Amino acid sequence: MRSLPIKKWIIVLTTIGAYGCAANGNSQRGIERMIARGEYKQAAQALELETARYPKDATVRRLLGISHYHLQDYVSAENWLTRAWELDPHNAVTHFYLGMLSERTGDLDAAAHHYEHFLVVKKTGDLAKQTRHRLVELRLESARQFSRKALVEETAISPGRISDSTVGVVYFNSRFLSDALQPLTAGLAELLTADLARVGALRVVERIRINQLLAELQVAHTAAFDTSTAPRLGKLLRAAHILGGAIVELPGEKLRIDPNLVDTKSGEVSLPKEAQGDLDLLIHLEKQVALAAIDMMGIKLTKAEQDSILIAPTESFLALLMFSRGLVWFDQEDYRKAAGEFNRAVEADPGFTRAQEMALLAESMIDTPGFGDISYFEAYAIFDPFICGRSGEIEKTLVNNSTRLGFIPGAGVGYDEPYVGPYGRRPVAATIVIQGQFDDEP
Repeated sequence: MRSLPIKKWIIVLTTIGAYGCAANGNSQRGIERMIARGEYKQAAQALELETARYPKDATVRRLLGISHYHLQDYVSAENWLTRAWELDPHNAVTHFYLGMLSERTGDLDAAAHHYEHFLVVKKTGDLAKQTRHRLVELRLESARQFSRKALVEETAISPGRISDSTVGVVYFNSRFLSDALQPLTAGLAELLTADLARVGALRVVERIRINQLLAELQVAHTAAFDTSTAPRLGKLLRAAHILGGAIVELPGEKLRIDPNLVDTKSGEVSLPKEAQGDLDLLIHLEKQVALAAIDMMGIKLTKAEQDSILIAPTESFLALLMFSRGLVWFDQEDYRKAAGEFNRAVEADPGFTRAQEMALLAESMIDTPGFGDISYFEAYAIFDPFICGRSGEIEKTLVNNSTRLGFIPGAGVGYDEPYVGPYGRRPVAATIVIQGQFDDEP
């Protein structure tokens, strides 16, 4: 429910003996304000009563999950936030708290998953930028942990236990390309990864995970696809198949893609049908390779999956080349150069959505210091109006300003000791004028 916009609020707060009136715990606004004041136990108690009255209310369950989160009861928090997610799968705040909760419990991949869902809704602003930054950090750390663990446990990894539905895509060999076109190997790997991920029967290893493992092995991308070493790479990645090969530059501004598909378990190398054509048709050549590889893995596509794969993210070869350059810089963690190339790709084709996403991701890493531990990120995030809600934002403003005056709104409710400020325990009255636009939703 939205209130009418109010350009100017005059809020009069009167406290007797430094005690104030508690916020209304029977309303969402009141509970948001209780949470904003740190009265998590009282908020949880009020919300517990609401769950029986409103069994299908996602908001009640979200606020209850948030209260338990701040009480550090992470089991209950996960229970209530998951229920809220089931009732309202697209709520950004629910996803954000589930992301922080996953970090708290050590599941970095789940945290990244929820932050991605959050960014689908919250695309702009400082919080979105910081969340993108954190997303990159989490994915990098998760990939590092995975790679180090895989190397430690390598002898214990049984290829027979690796799921046949897993596949990893590595950079194609670029030695047959001119210097100007060599970045296309990165773009081709990204496009193939995205298309294979559209297949419900496949699980595709993330590019960042492959990059980190190659870094741990001290193997260059150009040497990543060696049919003699690919089985080991697949084993470490827990991927039953490794797709790679070579891109060959031909006279007359033409290209040929020679794909290889290695079976990690047997070491057998399959040769999906090559794709050859004009340089500016590389996107469509990639589609041919993707479909051939899927067929070689014995997977029958649905019509919806095939149609999805055939959609070209861009028809501009120039945009694809700039995008590929951006990926190379991004993988080398030179985010300023990466952002520049991604933005050039968008200039060449404003409809190139993936380039737009990568530009935002790279830009979030430039001159934006990370928060490190989740506690610092949490302390920053929960003060954002999008997360705390408009009522919570107002309450925080009141608390901050009234503390300077010597009293705390709501003191005596949930406090063990009465507040004694610079004015002692005398009644204190104050008028706080807050100007601005106050809607229920940020």
